[in-house]
Amino acid sequence: MQELFKALSILQTNQTDKKHFVHIQDKEVEVTLDEKKEIIRNGENNYVLKGGKPVKVEIKIDRNRFPEIEDFTSDPFWPSEMHTWKK
Repeated sequence: MQELFKALSILQTNQTDKKHFVHIQDKEVEVTLDEKKEIIRNGENNYVLKGGKPVKVEIKIDRNRFPEIEDFTSDPFWPSEMHTWKK
């Protein structure tokens, strides 16, 4: 039984932690597993290196304008006036 515990302790000391790398701005950076999952989920091109660590770039999207709806006025099939249905 002593040999079994000795073999298990040798196996545990030989195991090393797995290193995780991501490519940001043509550089390979070592990160934790959770950071790698988040970077892969959001896309590596949405991150920049600041101080050797990856930082997510905030992309601002203007959601108040709808140019595809504004172009309907030039559509000949778009109704120009309200239609009331008769029974």
